[in-house]
Amino acid sequence: MAKHFRFIRLGLRNFAGLEGDTAVEYGDITKLSGKNGEGKTSIGTGPVWTFCGTDINGSKYNPSPTTYEFDRVYSALTLEVDGEQIEFAREIDEKGKNATYINSVPTKAKEYEEVVAALFDKEDFLAMYNPGYFFTQHWTKQREQVLKYSVPPAKSEVLKAMSRTSPDEKAKDIKLNPAAAKLDELMKKHSLDDLQKIHGGTGGQKSKLEKQHIAAQSRTKTLQEQLDRLPEAKGDTEALQAEIDSATKQIQAIEKLTEGAAESNKKRADIEARLQSARQSVDAAKDRYMKVYNEPIDTTCPACKRPLDDNAAKVVQDSKEQQKAELRAEHATLLEKRKALEAELEAIEPIDISEQQNQIREYEEQRRVLREKVRLQQEVADAKKAEDDTHTSLKESIFILDAIKAYRAKEAELQAAKVQSLFTRLKIRLFKYVKTSGEYEADFSIQMDGKDYVSLSVGEKITAGLELIEVLHKQSGLIVPTFIDGIGEYTGDIAVYDQVITARAVKGQELRIESEVMGDGREAESTV
Repeated sequence: MAKHFRFIRLGLRNFAGLEGDTAVEYGDITKLSGKNGEGKTSIGTGPVWTFCGTDINGSKYNPSPTTYEFDRVYSALTLEVDGEQIEFAREIDEKGKNATYINSVPTKAKEYEEVVAALFDKEDFLAMYNPGYFFTQHWTKQREQVLKYSVPPAKSEVLKAMSRTSPDEKAKDIKLNPAAAKLDELMKKHSLDDLQKIHGGTGGQKSKLEKQHIAAQSRTKTLQEQLDRLPEAKGDTEALQAEIDSATKQIQAIEKLTEGAAESNKKRADIEARLQSARQSVDAAKDRYMKVYNEPIDTTCPACKRPLDDNAAKVVQDSKEQQKAELRAEHATLLEKRKALEAELEAIEPIDISEQQNQIREYEEQRRVLREKVRLQQEVADAKKAEDDTHTSLKESIFILDAIKAYRAKEAELQAAKVQSLFTRLKIRLFKYVKTSGEYEADFSIQMDGKDYVSLSVGEKITAGLELIEVLHKQSGLIVPTFIDGIGEYTGDIAVYDQVITARAVKGQELRIESEVMGDGREAESTV
């Protein structure tokens, strides 16, 4: 909703270089003129300092005089806001203490600021009051201010613009291209920023899938190399399985033919093991007998070492003979057992099945290789599928990211065109293309007639500022007086929505304030 500000009067006391009291009665046109240093810019600064405590460029400002003694610095601005009159005043006393007033009523600084803030946006007011203010801001602030009232193009508008095949194609006839259709589907669940986070960046799907795809390619290559190192076996998995089954049947057939021989050889091997044990037992029994046989009889008493008598000696001799007899009997028994095993072994003829066993080993090795080849073929196929699936997902993420880039580019183009349509001579840039990322980033620059603002003359800068004021008015609906400092450098028309205040340097002239009321109003002029 439009808000109309109209200055009525300004009262200044000891404001910067304006010693004593200075009064301004504003008309539709208020002209300030005089030689340099007469206070024209100070008068132009008065309303801004009264509202905001800054100069006309928004910088913190203290208008206390430095060349003469003063009792206080004071500025009071009476204005109409949509036809309702109100007075704002700001003061610095001789001790440097600040005070603010609304309609002559002392008001706390915070409350004062809140009332002013409720009237207008500070940046909008400064940009529309001072044609040069906008261009003193950082480009991000300039961009923010231009776009503040601009609604971005709707999603449907951008998607259709992305898919337009010719300039004259009607919107209702446009069929969404694959990229636009994909975004239309995805943006039902996620915002464009969220989709960018999901698929882009270091932690996004694209980055993860790129790593997964490299790993999948490496695994496929490793498995294929293992497969290639195996002996060649022609055919697919089904043919290889048939060869495995054939080798198994050959092994089973040989095992069946040699089953009896294997059993006989196994029995003979068992007898040989038992016979070996029996021989060892016979030898051990013989050694025990010979030890006793060769052992001399001790005919003395073990305790007192006195010779045994005949009866005692005979007892010792009989004990040895009995032990020898027992050992001979043991040896004879073991010897009979050995002979029986030797006879049993001699009765079983060994059967040579080494050739058949070699054949079985060959078939088993053949079967092992075939099974390994089948396993590796399956793993290679699985790895290749995983690689292909990952690559498909990667391409999908890349496709989505490219679609997002295309969307943002078209959105930037539409938004820039929409904002640019508000201007006549000024050309603005809201985005810049970054080659390294392939994306559009927020940016802001402004030119007039192909020249950057800093390269414009004073008069051209005023022209640029006046055009910008018109655009800001169209966007915000705000109407405030415009102060043009250095009007002598400007030769163009002045088109504002209401009041204009100009300052002109005139050699040797004291400060003069001239107020003009257009139409049926009266003209007023005062000279200081």
